[in-house]
Amino acid sequence: MAKSLRSATKKKTKAVKRTAVFKPVEDARLDRLATAQKAAAALPSVNAGEKTADDNAMEMDTPKVSTSGQRSNSKTRRKAKYGKKATKKRTNVF
Repeated sequence: MAKSLRSATKKKTKAVKRTAVFKPVEDARLDRLATAQKAAAALPSVNAGEKTADDNAMEMDTPKVSTSGQRSNSKTRRKAKYGKKATKKRTNVF
């Protein structure tokens, strides 16, 4: 009867597979990645924190780009061209 994934037998089977099949593969992968990371950390880095005069000059040559201000999309261009139409203020009369 119980065929849904919430049944106890399905849950137990998934738990067994998780520990017996997938866990060793995951542990081996983590060990492989840890050794690769250790090896990469042992290598000397290129320009480890050294800044040359060329780097500083290059940083100062580029102007700062402003991200605030008017946007140039069709809506704002249309508003600037035609302006906002004056509308008569309506009041409710009871």
